[in-house]
Amino acid sequence: MKSTDRIIKDIRYYEIKPKDFTGDFNGIIGNVYQITDDTNSIGQRIARKLNEFEFISGEFDHIYINFTENLKLGNLVESEKILDKRIKYVDYGIEPKTFNSLTEFEKNQLVKDVTFKSLTLLFEKDNEKIEKIIEVENLLNKFETEIEIAYKTKETNSYKIEIGYMINPKKTLSKIVVKYFDKKTETQHKTTKELYFYEDIFYLINKIEVKNEKIIFSHKKTNLGEIATAKYERPIEIEITKMERNNIH
Repeated sequence: MKSTDRIIKDIRYYEIKPKDFTGDFNGIIGNVYQITDDTNSIGQRIARKLNEFEFISGEFDHIYINFTENLKLGNLVESEKILDKRIKYVDYGIEPKTFNSLTEFEKNQLVKDVTFKSLTLLFEKDNEKIEKIIEVENLLNKFETEIEIAYKTKETNSYKIEIGYMINPKKTLSKIVVKYFDKKTETQHKTTKELYFYEDIFYLINKIEVKNEKIIFSHKKTNLGEIATAKYERPIEIEITKMERNNIH
């Protein structure tokens, strides 16, 4: 791994201003192309699942996909534009009226499809990366909005804790997913906690400890950590006996 190599962090969608557009235009998708509630979450889920697999994207760790009518329908082109080395741009050809005439399901399907095609375009010469992209595509097709992204684990002789998150599953708030495996009783316990934004998990769960039948997550004590977690109860405490329980067979 080169020192300039980064692991992918985010995939976002933008739009190129149509020639006949009047009024304010900020370039973020949603002005001209009528997106769904899930559009932006699709890119986040794909990027964060690839991030979990430590997918090295190169000097850039953000991919911005621009929807534009200046390309033929369905064409995908790696953009020459470099405003920041950490961002790679891909242009995708579709007219606003074509996109806007689709159903919500069709729009989500198209955005998913365009995202994986963009990734394939950028990494087509690297078979190992293509395999990871296909793996994430298969997982996304299987679990859809409820795809879980692993975040942290803690293991001792008596228990194992796995923490993951879901980004806006079924149009609801994002969720922390906590799984507790009790090695003595061979039981698995599971629960979820709501997140206002999925990124909050990175600040909310810094240290993990178990005492008095409770799992306790302490937050990051940095300035940013204090701001990001201010709207939550801190520390987060989860009573193990109140978690959903299953026997491990």
